This record gives sequence, structure tokens and C-alpha cells, in this order.
Amino acid sequence: MKITTLTTMFSRWFSNAADIPDSIRITAPMLVSLGVFYSLGFTSAGISGLITAWLLGVQARNLPYLKRLQILSISIIVTVVATYLAFLVFSDMWLSAITLCSIAILYGLMSNQRPHIRLFGYNFGFIYIMAIHFASVGDSLTIVLMANVFAGFCVMLSSLMLWPFFKGRILHQHTVTVHNALADWLNELRLSNNESQLAARRQFFYQSAHNLAYYSNSVSSSKRALQIKIELQRLLEMSEYIICLEQVLSFDIHATTRIKLFEWIEKSAQQLKNKQQITATFATNEYNNTVYIIDIIENFKRCYNFDTFSSPDNSKNIYLFTNDSEAFISDFRLALKFNSKEWRHAGKIAVTLAVTQFLTEFYHLPQGYWISLTAFIVLLTSSMAVTNHRIWNRFSGTSLGGIYCFICLYFVPPQYLLLLTSISVFFSFTSYHKERYDIHVFWLTSMIVFAISLLSPDNTYVSFYRIIDTLFGVTIAFSVNYFIAPSWTMTWLDRHTASMIKSQILYVAVLNKPQWEQKINLYQSQQRYYSLNGEVMNLLKEPNLSPRTSKDWLSLLVLIQRLNDALLLATKLGIQSDKPQSTTRWINQLQWIKQTFPDRCKHGEMPPFYTETKIAPIPDDMLCALIEKDIQQLIAWMMYQRAFVV
Repeated sequence: MKITTLTTMFSRWFSNAADIPDSIRITAPMLVSLGVFYSLGFTSAGISGLITAWLLGVQARNLPYLKRLQILSISIIVTVVATYLAFLVFSDMWLSAITLCSIAILYGLMSNQRPHIRLFGYNFGFIYIMAIHFASVGDSLTIVLMANVFAGFCVMLSSLMLWPFFKGRILHQHTVTVHNALADWLNELRLSNNESQLAARRQFFYQSAHNLAYYSNSVSSSKRALQIKIELQRLLEMSEYIICLEQVLSFDIHATTRIKLFEWIEKSAQQLKNKQQITATFATNEYNNTVYIIDIIENFKRCYNFDTFSSPDNSKNIYLFTNDSEAFISDFRLALKFNSKEWRHAGKIAVTLAVTQFLTEFYHLPQGYWISLTAFIVLLTSSMAVTNHRIWNRFSGTSLGGIYCFICLYFVPPQYLLLLTSISVFFSFTSYHKERYDIHVFWLTSMIVFAISLLSPDNTYVSFYRIIDTLFGVTIAFSVNYFIAPSWTMTWLDRHTASMIKSQILYVAVLNKPQWEQKINLYQSQQRYYSLNGEVMNLLKEPNLSPRTSKDWLSLLVLIQRLNDALLLATKLGIQSDKPQSTTRWINQLQWIKQTFPDRCKHGEMPPFYTETKIAPIPDDMLCALIEKDIQQLIAWMMYQRAFVV
């Protein structure tokens, strides 16, 4: 085997060099909490502090400093409440089980929240299950509570200690990243006509913009924060004109016009990269549709060169600037709706934990709380495919980690257990950033087994108990996931698609309305597209998915995004007033697609086209032609899905 291959395999187990500081930020409070209380003779409390520091440290990842302070302050309170509640109800088996199921339902209803908000429910359930065990074996509430609070403050210290030194630098880096991402995306238009490459550039820009919007919350000066948001709003406006240029280049424009447009893009991208005013000019000619290109270019230059932006109404940009409290209320209302995906997920977790608690109590399993924890962890997401992936990786990583721990416990003297625990803690969170769940679970298992071995150093078989508990937890989660409350992604896709098409209908309906009203519909359409995109990506991970099904849904995503981009172009340039019949026809065609979509694979007649919805010839006007073509492609996709009638 080549050395490069071995190096690649080995590197998958560890972080990149840039991730090491964040790994140290997470691991340091864990080791301090364990070491302090272990040295004082309170090993159980030390293990509790280790786990609490792990949960809170991960929650503070990728957040701006001010947001970390807010989130960690709330998390410490959540930790105290979960610990106290566990010690309060542990003596009553039924009350304990009901409380656990209630926590599971609450967490399931929060599964559509932003990650750091969703982790409040996850951490509450995890700490509660652990504290139930500590209470049942007779540990002191005061000591365990002190360890958890100590761990929380250690996490807060490690997460915030560099705030005075790096706040401005990080914000500057985010600003530069967004600016360069926009320039690279613009330059990519002349280098490639590959849709996937352009989509990757677009995704990187919007992700960078999202990070900058989030970090702007950490700026203590409200005036400075407003300046950052105004500048970001300017760049987002420019990105919409880049999307318009993408649409123009996808049209069959004259070869001379295309060459001159490429020349303008090259010069403008270079000036944008160097943060200079855009002075490049587009030489006009007499070919059709040139007026559209001139309008896009002039608006792009005006948006960048002149300070014409006023204070932005951030509340309208629901995708980037909505604060946590508004987002929480909005998402929680959606989760509470009858027959929502979140209700099903909540019920699934509650049933699973009820079964694990019953088996633990009925068979008096030692350390049976690991069964509940395993089931709780693998049911972190509601997607069937992602859950299956986590189930397999959880079992394989735990099995290999258990064997590794047994070998270490058998051959390594007990006095080195604390060192082994420290090594496992570090490696478990240097592999955390790789998103390789099985490798992370391997080191996480070794960390937990070595930590528990500190309680009974002579018990070398604790790793086998850990594997058995994990096998039980995984089996129960698998059974509930498949046989009691399955939640296949395909059952939810139609709902997301119908919602997406509805947003397109509303978008078309306001093309002649004021700009601010069009903007609201644009943001709503973007949000629904990303929801649909996430569901399709989950679908691709499901087992036994046919190649045709996966390609069909990927192609639908592309067609919907093309239509959304064409409508954005119409928003920027405006539909001419002498063509109102076009928007009426588009609305009727999209309504036909929405009405037909749920029954697309069934036998029988489709709902008829009305006279005004019949497919019309592609017009010469570029703006209308792009929208007509995209809607016709959606209709063709619908026809392709029809079942063959024998």
C-alpha cells in the first residue's frame, strides 16, 4: 500500500490543524472537571462533570462570542434543572419514566429548531438520564450538582477567554471571506457553465453570508453592527444580480454579446477582488435582449459603487437576520401543527425511551441507563436514512471501541486510567470535526469506558457491558424506527414540494407589485427551497433507493431552482405592463402542477389544462422565454412521472 494512501486513511481519524484549537477548547474543561473531582475522591461527580462539559462545549461550537455567553448561561441553568429534577423523581419509577418521556416529546418538537437551540432539549435529556443513574446508586445531589455547575463555568471560561483578542479579527475574516466568495462566484460565470460548480460557489457565498450575519450579533456597538448588516445586505443584493447573469448566460444570446459579457465579468471580478470601484464597461450592440444585460450590469455597479443603502429592514430577510427568539416561536408553532413531522419524531423517541426504561427496571440491568442513552443518541434526527446511518455507525464504533478498551484495561495498570481517559477525550474531539460518526463514537466509547473504570479499576469487563448495552439500545431504536413509527422521507417530500410550488405561485402573483413585497416572497421561496433540498438529501441516504428515483428528485431540485432564478430576474428587471396575460398563464400552469403533483404516479386522467394554461410557444423576449421554458420543463417532469397505462 502506498504511503500517501496510509496517510489519507490515518488523517481521517483526526482534525485538520485549523480544528485543533476548537478541539482543545472542548476537551480542556472536560479534563479539568474530571481531574478536580477525581482528585477530591468524588469520581462519579467527576464523570458527570466530564459529560456536562462535553455537551455544553459542543453546543458552543461555531457561535459568535456574545451568542456563546447567552447560550452557555441558559445551558448552565438547564443543567441544574435537569440534575435536580432527576434526583427529585428517581425514587418513583413511574414518575421517572413519565418525566423522561415528556422530555423526549419536548425534544422531538424542537427537532426543527436551529442546532444550538435544539441542543437545549438534547442536553436536558442526556443530563437527566445520567443524573438518574447517579441518584439511583446513592451519589450526593450536592456534589453532582457542584460538578455540573463547575463544568459549565469551565466551558464558559474556555469559550470566552479569547473574546477580547479575537472578536475583531474573526469578524474581519468573515467579512473578507464573504467579499472574496462573491468575487469568485462572479468570476466562475466566465470560466464554467457547469451548474454544479456554480451551485457550489453560490452555496459557499450564502453560507459565508450566514456566518457573517450571525457574528454581527457579537458586536457590542449597535452602530457598528448596523454597518455590518448594511454592507452584508449590499453584498446579498449584488449576489441576486449574479444569479441574474447566470440566467442570462443560460439563454441563447448572440456569440459576440457573450464574449463581451465575459470580458466585463473578468475585469469586474478583478476589481471586486481588489475592493476597487467597478469601472469596467460593457460595449453595447444592436442584438436582441442586450437591454436586459445592460440593466443588470448597471444595477450591479450602482449597488457596489455608490452608498445608496439605508438602514435595512432585517426582519424581512427571514433567512439570515431573524433572531433566535422569533425563529424559535415560528418553528415551534409549525411543530405543534397536527400530523407534523416533529410530532411523529417526538412520539418515536418517547416510545423508545419508555421501552428501554421498562427493560432496565424489569431485568434490573446494571448501568442500564446506557441503553436509554444509546437509543436517545441514535434517534437524534427524524430522517429514516440518517437514523439508520447513525444506528450502524453507533454499533460499529462502539464495538471496536469496546474491544480496544478491553485490551487496554487488561494490559495497562489501573494507575494509567486517567491518562487513557485524557487521551481518548482529546482524540474523540479531534475526530469530531471530520463528521465521521463511527470514528467519533470509537473514541467516545473509549473515553466513557475508561472514565467509568475509574469507579472500579479491577473490572476489565466493563467494555463488554458497554457493547451489550449499546446493542440493546440500537436494537430497540431500530425496531421502533422500522416497525412502530417509521418516518420515510418520501412520505414528507410531497408536502415540501407542494409548499415550494405554492411559494412560486405567490412569487409570480406579485411580480407587478412593489419591490418590498416581491422581496418577502423571494425570501420565503428561498427558505422553502432549502427545506426541500434538505429532505431530498436525506432521501438519497435511504436504503434500496432506485437510481431513477434519486435522479428524478435531484432533477426536480434543479428545475425548481431554475424557475426561482428566472423569477428573481423578473423581479429585478420587471415584467412589462403590456404582457399581463403571461403572468396569469404562468400562475394557472403552476396551479395545475400543484394540483396534479400528489397524483402524478397514479393511473387515470390528469386534471385538464385550461385554455389559458396550454403550453405556448417560447417567446423571443428573454425574460418571458426563461420563465416559459422552466415551467414547461416542470410540466414535462410531471408527465414523465405518469404511470404507464396498460
